Amino acid sequence: MNDPEASNECIVLARVPGETLEPADFELRGEQLALTDPGGDVTVAASTFGLNAGLRTRLGTGHSTTLGPAIDPGDTPRSDAIGTVTASDRPDIQVGDLVTGLLPWARVSTVDGGGLRVLSPDADPLRHLTILGHVGKTAHTALMTVGRLRAGETVWIPAAAGGVGSCAVQIALRAGAHVIASAGSPAKLDHLRDTLGVADVFDRHEDLAQALERHAPDGLDVYLDLVGGDSLRTGLEMLREHGRAVVAGLAGAAPTRPILQDSAELISRRISMIGMSVTDYPHAQSDLEAFVEHHEERRPFVASATTHHGLAEMPRAFCALFSSEVIGRGVVDLRNEPGPATPGPRS
Repeated sequence: MNDPEASNECIVLARVPGETLEPADFELRGEQLALTDPGGDVTVAASTFGLNAGLRTRLGTGHSTTLGPAIDPGDTPRSDAIGTVTASDRPDIQVGDLVTGLLPWARVSTVDGGGLRVLSPDADPLRHLTILGHVGKTAHTALMTVGRLRAGETVWIPAAAGGVGSCAVQIALRAGAHVIASAGSPAKLDHLRDTLGVADVFDRHEDLAQALERHAPDGLDVYLDLVGGDSLRTGLEMLREHGRAVVAGLAGAAPTRPILQDSAELISRRISMIGMSVTDYPHAQSDLEAFVEHHEERRPFVASATTHHGLAEMPRAFCALFSSEVIGRGVVDLRNEPGPATPGPRS
């Protein structure tokens, strides 16, 4: 399926990262052919990648997790992406189709077409990597399917200006919930208020319990955990009777004290805590699309992202996810020449 004269470039993990992730932990390499998976039957020229902070937990560990295989030095990480099919051995995917799926950090790759989804030719890549993509699907499933969020309930969403968080606050608002959102910089708080329409926001560097008591004096019905650590502990403490904590992210630090002091609290307050992976929910994409379609006309969704340009920018774009500079989802666009990141929430 590959053209023997074709050239390619990819990003590999160059070394085991230290405590602080650096762009130098990755390396841009030239490859003669498209990266090919065993059993790969569709070749895709990638155009746009969406980055996930959770990938950090598998870099250089030597151990696979339930979230995916270990990524060791020399391996090419993968993210959900959009690209154009250049060759296909599948009857349901044609050359020229615009597709989305999990792709290696490379210009061209040959993958199992069973994991790809064909988009309309005029699909907006940014929209399909944000509110209609993996992060939107995670947010919707966590809140509406697992968390059973209902109109009038109070939900706290930390890391609310990130990829999943920016989708989650929009979904929760449209579901009629009282949304409390936290983030780590003035620019992110402004984005939550002015662009996404969240009235109750606070800086994550504040005392979390005091901030939540101010914004939700009667407690929380749902806590969407995207960071772990002290946020998870505080979220559980603030749940009122029959409250639900949904654990869907791993971006935070370890807690400074035990997550739950006494498991009897689960019984006395009838609260629940459940971890989730969106891959366990086969109808997640169709459920999300139905929700977006139902609410879009009355209140359009924002495709919130910070875009870097060029494959060589991938390491810096990924490392930026762990700083305060990325608003929305981190995206890398291969269609343009390398350049600075451009924050650009879009409706």
